[in-house]
Amino acid sequence: MDFRPSRMAVVAQNVEAFIREFFDQNPLSQIALVTIKDGVAYSLTELGGSPESHIKALMAKLECSGDSSLQNALELVHEYLDKIPSYGNREVLILYSALTTCDPGDIMETIQKCKKSKMRCSVIGLSAEMFICKHLCQETGGLYSVALDESHFKELILEHAPPPPAIAEFAIANLIKMGFPQRAAEGSISICSCHKESKVGEGFICPRCKARVCELPTECRICGLTLVSSPHLARSYHHLFPIAPFDEVKPSRQNEPHRRSQKTCFGCQQSLVNPGELYRCGGFAIVHARYTSLFMTMHSYGIQI
Repeated sequence: MDFRPSRMAVVAQNVEAFIREFFDQNPLSQIALVTIKDGVAYSLTELGGSPESHIKALMAKLECSGDSSLQNALELVHEYLDKIPSYGNREVLILYSALTTCDPGDIMETIQKCKKSKMRCSVIGLSAEMFICKHLCQETGGLYSVALDESHFKELILEHAPPPPAIAEFAIANLIKMGFPQRAAEGSISICSCHKESKVGEGFICPRCKARVCELPTECRICGLTLVSSPHLARSYHHLFPIAPFDEVKPSRQNEPHRRSQKTCFGCQQSLVNPGELYRCGGFAIVHARYTSLFMTMHSYGIQI
């Protein structure tokens, strides 16, 4: 079974959804896009935190031709990610449609180089399973899966949007300098350091060097300071300090006096009459299993009930 209307259209649509979901859950992270064509890996976008610029570049280059070289792609992304500080995650997600890889050298050496740099490589195949892709994921601690259809492919790619658990051995604690820029005054004209052209209004001023940038979060092109806003930090906070797991309320205990007094879900206010599975938080507030507990876990932003 092939993808409809075409593999390229399905991949482009779901990559766009992935980029938006990734930045929604990882507002301080960055993405770079790499394409493989005619046996060569090309850099489509540099590492950046603007979803719109990545999507625009992706939609402008929907083309494919020639052989695929997995080794060349890994060498290129290794150049990108090897410069990432030790406190950051180095992840690679490969969407692979080919059934072969035409490499100029020993790909096993490249895989070991990625492993040494602590790069976590995952592959989603659009064709049959390939040994080299599976071996790459096993060596680097990534995930390998093959999409069965369009809906399965979307499910697989969105599974990579949430940040992975940090490994204590590699999670080195560091203080990171960040700047909170002010919005540029309306009507003011200045040179944008991102695009190197003059713009009117709509922008942010770096608190260190006073350079102007268009979007947040980003890294100042002049002084290198990480520029963020407080909502970006808040949205990242709940991944660092998630709420405690909910405890399941067994059916035999759902009729206890102090539980019968609660007629509605603490979170969504739905009736608890014949509710099925129930969960409670540390404050003994009963919630629905599938909806409220999942919502609070994913969108708590560090606030516990």
